[in-house]
Amino acid sequence: MNILSIQSSVAYGHAGNSSAVFPLQRLGHEVWPVFTVHFSNHTGYGEWRGPVFDPETVRDVITGIEERGVLPRCDAVLSGYLGNAGVTSVVADAVRRVKAANAGAVYACDPVMGNAKSGCFVHESIPVLLREQVVPQADLITPNQFELGFLTDTEPQTLEETLASVDAAREIGPSTVL
Repeated sequence: MNILSIQSSVAYGHAGNSSAVFPLQRLGHEVWPVFTVHFSNHTGYGEWRGPVFDPETVRDVITGIEERGVLPRCDAVLSGYLGNAGVTSVVADAVRRVKAANAGAVYACDPVMGNAKSGCFVHESIPVLLREQVVPQADLITPNQFELGFLTDTEPQTLEETLASVDAAREIGPSTVL
């Protein structure tokens, strides 16, 4: 399987592409990592250093991959931490381009925006753009409880509320919610 993975990179610790690429490769998959940020460490440590890549930089890397003529062989797109609100449209465009080249490709979206303990830890515009532009294109999403609640404008606490929120998320677009 060939996977276009559009996520963060960290030098210290494991998050985004820094945690996804190696295990996927060990499972025998070819991974094409595209970085949205390159931080010293996961933002959960409270302080970090490093660049947030602008949308055109991310788009240029994806275009370079496309120019290799490999998008028809891309089986999946995976996205995670975006870092910059403008990258949401780059991801949405990349998914459209991959699916145009390979109608059987799957889009798996981790709508990274925050958690119940620390709240939202991305720019305030990113969650809205994820809900409106990105998640509707996804075949599969992997939100945590906080993210599921934001995407569906619910506050899931019980199993029944969570299942209702999952159903509401499916109405947005993805057929699978993990």
